[in-house]
Amino acid sequence: MVKRDRGQIMLIGAVAIAFIFLGLAAVYTAQLSARPATTGSVGDQGADATEFNREARRNVRAIAVRVNHAEPYYASRGALNDSVARETTNYSRLLAETYAGGTGSMVDVRYDGATRVGTRTTLYDDGLLTDDANATTWRPVEDPADVGWFVLNLNVTAMSEGDPFVVRIENATGADTTYTFTRNTTGQSVLTVEVTSETEIFGQGGTCNPRGNRSVIDLTSGESFTSTCSVEPAIEDLDGPYTVEFENADNAAGKFSVVTDTREANRANGLGACPPTGSDPQPCNTYAAWNVTLTTRYDSGELSYTNTQNVTVYEGV
Repeated sequence: MVKRDRGQIMLIGAVAIAFIFLGLAAVYTAQLSARPATTGSVGDQGADATEFNREARRNVRAIAVRVNHAEPYYASRGALNDSVARETTNYSRLLAETYAGGTGSMVDVRYDGATRVGTRTTLYDDGLLTDDANATTWRPVEDPADVGWFVLNLNVTAMSEGDPFVVRIENATGADTTYTFTRNTTGQSVLTVEVTSETEIFGQGGTCNPRGNRSVIDLTSGESFTSTCSVEPAIEDLDGPYTVEFENADNAAGKFSVVTDTREANRANGLGACPPTGSDPQPCNTYAAWNVTLTTRYDSGELSYTNTQNVTVYEGV
């Protein structure tokens, strides 16, 4: 299974995204400055075009993921689409300047919109992980759905010692995998994770030392961003689609975010749209790009092509 690179989980706002674009530009500059600034053979240009298209797909996917999580919520599908389009345009401009200076080729990447907009169910301010009616057992993902992202950002010092919080994942075959998170009873802010699975994959947990008072765990990949601990099986090891249930949610404090392919009209978790209406932190539903379309254009003078393609945002991220 491809493990997802989610080290930028807490990126906030366009400033962070701008650093990504600058980094991408530096990478392309380094790659292309080593090449002769000549047209070369058609075969060489074909290889350049193929590499350009591959990189564009990968980087637009990364842009969409980061835009999905850059804001606490998006008020509309249009606001989300506009943000992805704007950042893709910035990326395309930097890329075009790099190629023009390196090989003399003209390139362009255009974002054509989201062909499927999914749902990001999120608690974006610190609070208990109960639902908006303070239920302690509830389902952030009620109907079976594909899960592309599921990250818990727990404030371990705000959790009671010895009181477990359970995440239960049911896969397409009806088999349950449960993740039990408990603050250590020694008085230290250490999180113990126990995993049991009805699948053929043996459950394996561990002890996660937080960074500061936070323990950030990606259940999609099974990895932690704040510790060397990991859990098995991860969601990506299971057969989807999935439902997600929280149990003893009042024993967990912090934030969470789960992205599914669920369209707005099919949301069934009972939560309202972000922002929530209550004064206390509450979970809510917002939009997330799930499938996007982009058009890439490459023109070296001797070789020219345009390619429109669909990209699944959380595939291989």
